[in-house]
Amino acid sequence: MKRIRLIGVLAGVAAFAGLTAFSWLGQQSITIKGSDTMLILNQRWAEAYGRVNPRVSVSVTGGGSSIGINALINGVTDICASSRPMRKSEYDRARSRGVVPHEIPVALDGLAVVVHESNPVDSLTMDQVRRIYIGQITNWSQVGGPNMPIVVFSRDSNSGTYGFFQQVVLKNQNWGPGVRFMPSTSEEAREVARTPGGIAYGGIAYFKNRPGIKILKIAAKEGDTPYAPTEENVRTRKYPISRYLYFYTNGKPKGEVAKFINWVLSPEGQAIVREVGYYPLEKR
Repeated sequence: MKRIRLIGVLAGVAAFAGLTAFSWLGQQSITIKGSDTMLILNQRWAEAYGRVNPRVSVSVTGGGSSIGINALINGVTDICASSRPMRKSEYDRARSRGVVPHEIPVALDGLAVVVHESNPVDSLTMDQVRRIYIGQITNWSQVGGPNMPIVVFSRDSNSGTYGFFQQVVLKNQNWGPGVRFMPSTSEEAREVARTPGGIAYGGIAYFKNRPGIKILKIAAKEGDTPYAPTEENVRTRKYPISRYLYFYTNGKPKGEVAKFINWVLSPEGQAIVREVGYYPLEKR
């Protein structure tokens, strides 16, 4: 009797081990960490790829581009999603840990500047936006609007959009003392939609057709034509705050990661870019 029980237990263990091994061999996972700007896009890619290749599970988390870059450097993600290019200091830190960052543009974005829909201001220059965010312009009347204080919203310092905006728009100047830093672009959108004097910035997909929000036209300099962040204006760089959105991997991607990224860059993957509200790398 004892021998029969032992054989039964061993058979059960063998069956469990075989099932576990089969599951492990049959289901593979890819992790993407980083940009909140890209969070919805990455989630849509993950869902669609799961239908194309059910044996691969793509796990997506946000938190900001800096968090994704640190995850890549620390070896805890397959793909870093970033809304800004990696800095030299980050490349250096990565290489000191044996990580070789490989940059892959995956989409285009027009970083939008937005206000409350009731604000009569339709356009600003890059310099006016800069002066608003460093605290030199504090009332809408200073840029042709009503006598109303400007309430300034920004992403927080973990955000790649924060870093990109500070470098390209603020020209690396310090933020003004009244800037309110938000943990996500969604939070920025919510705050501007209920704040008549508000202004914010972020990935275009978060603001398109959003109730309570108006997307401003931006001129590169005083006297230039202001342009909206439409696909054509972003693609031709007429809109002055255009950028790529990136994936980073440790070295050139291989295996299932390479297959997934190739699919992201395919017509099917790039069609999802437009559906989400960003712009594909090439016209389709």
